[in-house]
Amino acid sequence: MQALVSQGIVRFGINRLQYLRLRLKPSGIISNSSTRLLLINTGTCCVLYSMGDICRQKFEGHNNDWARTGRMAILGTCLAPLDHFWYTALERILPAVTARTVVKKVLLDQIVMAPICCSVFFIGMSAMEGHNKKECVDELKAKFWPTYKMDWQVWPAAQIFNFIFLPPQYRVTYVAGVTFLWTVYLSYMKHKKLPSQEDIRNNSIVL
Repeated sequence: MQALVSQGIVRFGINRLQYLRLRLKPSGIISNSSTRLLLINTGTCCVLYSMGDICRQKFEGHNNDWARTGRMAILGTCLAPLDHFWYTALERILPAVTARTVVKKVLLDQIVMAPICCSVFFIGMSAMEGHNKKECVDELKAKFWPTYKMDWQVWPAAQIFNFIFLPPQYRVTYVAGVTFLWTVYLSYMKHKKLPSQEDIRNNSIVL
């Protein structure tokens, strides 16, 4: 089992890596270079998600839980194409690098894509852990808002710097670094224990 999980670690994806425009053929079919770019970005995030989780486990003082890291890998793989095409579309719709355009990009990213990625992350991870529908939704309710608030504290500033100051060829590398730190936080939030019903009752009695 550990061998299978370890093999799966090399296959996963990214949160917020793709900011380069795809080159489309006149017929609308994605060119080979664009396909390679998608695969490269997916593989890059793969590594970032696994490294983020492994780093978080080291902070926690645990031995490596490869099944946990594998689940992070799978989620990254699922999110990578979504992010890839989202940011590609964003670049095509708003190609200019003006203050107004940058603000539009950042707001669209935070209002549309961030909640989707956050929800997919928690529900997908919980489902892979074997939780039922109610347990998945309960965890999402408990962890979505703190994570989303942190998202607003990290990504808008990072994106503004990215869109204004960096040329397209450096954006993936830059966002990769920010993404690594973000995945460490995601791993922390995902594996943060929720208070049990007994704990909630005891706290209510104390209050």
